[in-house]
Amino acid sequence: MWGVRSSHGRGDFCLSWFRWSTSALILALMTMWATGLLGQATRGSATKAPGSLIHSPLPPIPDNRVTGPDAAAAFSPADDESCFMWPLTGVRAPTDGFASLKVSGQARKDFQRACKAANEKRLSKAEEQLRRALQADAQYPAAWLLLGQVLKAQQKPEDARVACGQALKVDPNYLPADLCLADLSALEQKWEEMLHFASTSIALDPVNNFRAYFYAAGAYFGQRRLPEAEKNALKAAELDKAQREPRTHFLLAQIYEMQREPEAEASELREYLKSATDPQDVAMVKKYLADLAGNPRK
Repeated sequence: MWGVRSSHGRGDFCLSWFRWSTSALILALMTMWATGLLGQATRGSATKAPGSLIHSPLPPIPDNRVTGPDAAAAFSPADDESCFMWPLTGVRAPTDGFASLKVSGQARKDFQRACKAANEKRLSKAEEQLRRALQADAQYPAAWLLLGQVLKAQQKPEDARVACGQALKVDPNYLPADLCLADLSALEQKWEEMLHFASTSIALDPVNNFRAYFYAAGAYFGQRRLPEAEKNALKAAELDKAQREPRTHFLLAQIYEMQREPEAEASELREYLKSATDPQDVAMVKKYLADLAGNPRK
C-alpha cells in the first residue's frame, strides 16, 4: 500500500523544490485550505481578510540551513546523524541499529567527505561522495538518508524518496527515515501517508521526538481533524523546549483560527515572534496580531 517498506508500508512524494522549503509543510496546508476547504485565495495571495492567517504565506523559519547541515555539527563516526540537513538537523536515532554498527571504515570516510561538501553547499560533490560510500557499503542507513536530503535540495524529489525509502529497507526501525518520508509526504499533501510515517516515528521514540508530533499535527490538520491536530501540536511544543521547530506555534495559530479562538491564536503568534528574526516576517505576524485585536472573530 505504501510502496517503500514491504512489511509495514511506506509513502511517496512528488513536488518541486521551491524557495521557502523551510516552511513547506504549512505552505502545503495553506494551499489545501485555499483550494479545497475554504475555496478562497490561492497560495501566496497578498489579500487577506482581517484577522485571517489563511491567505498569506507563512514566513520562513528563522533558519538558513536549507541546502546544508548545521555548520557547527562536527562529523563523528559514532554520530552520523550530526550531518543531517534541515528539517532533520539534530535528529538522533534512539538506538544504534545493527546495520549502522557494521558500516565499513571506507564508507565512513566517504560519508565524512560528503558531510563536509554538503556543509559547504557543494551538493553535487556531496552526492558523488555519498554514492561512493554506498558503493563501499550499501547497508549504510545514514548515507541513504543524507543522500535523500541532498537529492531533495537538488530538486530530484523522486530520487530523494527512493533514497529515504532505502534507509528503511536497510533498517526498518531507523527513526530519521520515517521523519524524512513524513516531510516529503507533507509536500505532496498526502496526509494519510504523512500520519503513518509520523505515527511510526512516535512509536520508536515517544519521549523526545517533537518533530514527529509536529508532522502528526500537520497531517491531522490536513484531514480536518482539529482536536487531534491541536493535541499533537501542543505535545510537540511541550517537548521542543529549545524552540527548534517554531512552525509548531504558527500551526497552532492556524488551528485556533479554524476553531475561532482568537485569544489562543494571538498567543501562539506571539510565541512565534520570539523566534522570528527577519524584519518582514516580524512585520507580517504583527499585522496579523493587529488584525486580531481590531477585528476579533468569535
